[in-house]
Amino acid sequence: MQEVAILPWEKIAWSDEHVQLIYRDWGLFYTHKQQLDIAANYYDKSLELKEDDARALYFRSQCKRSIAQTQGALEDGLAAGAIDTNSAPINLEICDALYELNQFENCKVELHDNTRKFYGKKVSAFMDRLIVVNENFNDSIGETLGPFILRNEKIFAKVLEQLEREKFVDPRPLWKVLREQGKCDVLSILEKEEVLLSPREIARRERAFKVFNQIYYNKSWIDVLFLKSLRENLNLLLPQCKVSTPLLRHLTSTKYVVLKKFLKMLQARSPLYNEHMRKCPDKKVWEKHRQAHLNHIQYQTRRNMLTILRTIRHLRERGKIDKLSKYVEEVMGDYVVLKTHRVMPWKFEFLNEVYNTLALAYTDRYLQPLDAAAERDHKHRLLRLLRIPSDKNKDRAITFVFGDKSTYQEPDATDYTMIAYKKYLNRLEKRIYFSKYSIEKCYLLHEIARSHLDQNRFDECCSVARKAIEESKNCNSNIWRFLSTLLICKSHAVLHKVERAKEILDEAYGVAKILNSPELTSFIDSCRQMNEAELSLKKRTQSSDSMRRRRSKMSLSSQYSQVSKEGSEGSPSASIQ
Repeated sequence: MQEVAILPWEKIAWSDEHVQLIYRDWGLFYTHKQQLDIAANYYDKSLELKEDDARALYFRSQCKRSIAQTQGALEDGLAAGAIDTNSAPINLEICDALYELNQFENCKVELHDNTRKFYGKKVSAFMDRLIVVNENFNDSIGETLGPFILRNEKIFAKVLEQLEREKFVDPRPLWKVLREQGKCDVLSILEKEEVLLSPREIARRERAFKVFNQIYYNKSWIDVLFLKSLRENLNLLLPQCKVSTPLLRHLTSTKYVVLKKFLKMLQARSPLYNEHMRKCPDKKVWEKHRQAHLNHIQYQTRRNMLTILRTIRHLRERGKIDKLSKYVEEVMGDYVVLKTHRVMPWKFEFLNEVYNTLALAYTDRYLQPLDAAAERDHKHRLLRLLRIPSDKNKDRAITFVFGDKSTYQEPDATDYTMIAYKKYLNRLEKRIYFSKYSIEKCYLLHEIARSHLDQNRFDECCSVARKAIEESKNCNSNIWRFLSTLLICKSHAVLHKVERAKEILDEAYGVAKILNSPELTSFIDSCRQMNEAELSLKKRTQSSDSMRRRRSKMSLSSQYSQVSKEGSEGSPSASIQ
């Protein structure tokens, strides 16, 4: 095979040792320009040509420490130290890598060894770092550790148990572990159990995360939150961009991991309890400021509660029930649920006032008189009386108009109503899991049943409404019991189950009697009369249908007997006789 001739300018006249030095110098050049990824690449090329280059290993160790790859930096430093044992900068690099890995004990041992090994100006760098490590020990296990242990000694056992559980790796096969736990062992993809956190715990963690970043990053903490939100921001990570989106997702994730590593380094050098004590050394002054802050929050909370109550009463007076229901859900689910009894000692009384006012507003709509058109509508009069729109229960044919997009029906169109229903249902179910008071559970169960009714899920509505009735007995709330009973009545009325509706109306009539409300009693009495009329109409219809069937059967039997008689007269046996 004939060799291809190489042109003179295509030949590299330098030796491998010279190329290796060029790569190392390029890496050092890009390190000074803060282009650390490119610098690490050139250091790798340099070490590929010569693995035992202590200076290249030393430079790459510094580069890796700058991009938070501290473990790799320690490995490079140890490799360089094994090659050149008498180099003070390399040993100093090893001590710095141990320090940034939060291995303060090993770092202190290495620093003491190097102070005995070197002399002159080389010792001063090790002595300076030894002073810093000693101060870190003083900050971690000094005077601030004792009060911290006294405040949190009750939760130490749980934290240690959780850490041991996370570190433990079961060597047995997965099917044996699942068999002992009584779980299915044939699933290819295991379901991840969702950790349910209370709204107050979620808010506490968010606040603690912000405070943590504010203490160690000062004014740059807002940039950390911004970078954290960028990892899932669809405005940056556009699904349509198939090339740039994976790169941006990887970039934001890796940079956030680097920030977290640096934050852990800072926290290990000076723990959070030490930073709190450093900002305010006097405990009396700190406690005074804390009490003043809590009192300020308490006073502001009281003013907000009075404003909320005025708004709720105003919306009830104006008859805006839907707006009132939405406002109560936002206030109670996003604001009041986060308040503790320290800043809101009247929380139980406020809950009772809000939920009872909302229940009274729900009953107000049943006391409003019907219009003349609704009174003349005998076909759906019970539905009209219960304030159920009868149009949504009809199968209306949709007319498609050419050019009008609102009349088009796409098979893959997103059902935003169903999405909102599931989102609202998930919110209520999470709230009911952490609710403590029975009256709040009554409200949440009633709202869940009402959302089921709006989506024509009548069986689920009746089931949840029954739970609300049982829960109302615990708090002796007859108004919520009455409203939940009406939800069951509405479900039966829509399905035209008049016999079941009669039983529920009788139960609602008893609750109205307990409430001692003549208006509600007369309303339920009107519903019972309409239901009795529909029941009698149904019985008459059924009796007329049965009479019609009986007559049709009798006519068929008479025609059959007459035909058989005529046939017998015309038979040969009759003519012989």
